[in-house]
Amino acid sequence: MRLSELQALFQAAVLAGDAEDAGLLAEIAPPRQGDAAMLLGVYVNAYRIRLAEYLDEDYRALRMLIGDDEFDALVEEYIGSNPSRARNARWYSTNLPEFMRERGDDARAVGLAQFERALTDAFDAADAPTQEVESLAGFAPESWPRLAFLFHPSLRLLKVAAGTIEAYAALMSDEEQEIPTPQEGEEIIAVWRSALDPSYRELEADEFLALNEAMAGKSFGEICQLVAFQNENEPAPERLAQFLISWFSEGLVAKVAEAAEG
Repeated sequence: MRLSELQALFQAAVLAGDAEDAGLLAEIAPPRQGDAAMLLGVYVNAYRIRLAEYLDEDYRALRMLIGDDEFDALVEEYIGSNPSRARNARWYSTNLPEFMRERGDDARAVGLAQFERALTDAFDAADAPTQEVESLAGFAPESWPRLAFLFHPSLRLLKVAAGTIEAYAALMSDEEQEIPTPQEGEEIIAVWRSALDPSYRELEADEFLALNEAMAGKSFGEICQLVAFQNENEPAPERLAQFLISWFSEGLVAKVAEAAEG
């Protein structure tokens, strides 16, 4: 058997978690000490332990929420169903929230996993300069309806189970706190990197609409029209002006440009 074929068999056995792969063991010369199955098991176990460590590092609050036994069982099932395909192990744990959703896990646990995933993604996102609100003074008032915004690469918007932020804060607190009981409904969270640390806050429905549409490239004028339908109690331009002040002060806006007409 050629070396490349033996390497392929070895890789398949490790990814499958099979320390007794008959096809591979038949091709390995008996070792001087121990047996081939035992030595193969060392590699298989080391691979799975390392993957489990990545998941444990990225989902600390989730482990505390659901408990060690349930978390370890989740990790074992995830590893068995999702062999590592990327050269950078950083990306291995990315799909855990979707995996949990597909298997019907509790909505609060899924939401917490999504939130922790977003915090990690925001921390690792590319950097970009941000704009001050004073940059808007460079545009004539008549051009404001055509203004479009480019946001910092770390910005993420999430819809998760209500109480996710509160649960995360309690779980990650230095002081022991009671975990809040699950709540009905959902909450919307913006996650981004401020300086060197992830930041987050809950959004009201109209701000989520405005920010989501702005991230999709809609102009200031288009967003005003959408917010007007969402909020009848306050004029849309004034409400959107409040949003803009927050977005700029929090370092979310990377660029402002006037969209071409037509």
